[in-house]
Amino acid sequence: MLQDGKTQKTAVATDFEGLSAQFAELREDLAKLTHSVASSAERRGRRMGSDISDGVGEAISYVERKGKDTEAELEKSVANHPLVALGLAAGFGLVLGALMRR
Repeated sequence: MLQDGKTQKTAVATDFEGLSAQFAELREDLAKLTHSVASSAERRGRRMGSDISDGVGEAISYVERKGKDTEAELEKSVANHPLVALGLAAGFGLVLGALMRR
């Protein structure tokens, strides 16, 4: 079945219009998908940042508590054993002085 030139041109034009419409729809769908993915990534990023911030805050609080506990134990130990503490401080001073001479 041979088609005449006019019928063939009409068929090509119709096919081209159909493809153009499909490409336009595909572009719209891709734009929607991109927006959706970007929104999801932004929400996850915010949640992750919040979680990290909370974790850092908890770590700082933990270190502060442990530091205060250690300081209290050290003060208690020095108060219970003043001569040992004095001997350790003197020994540390001598070692530090010897290292500084070199």
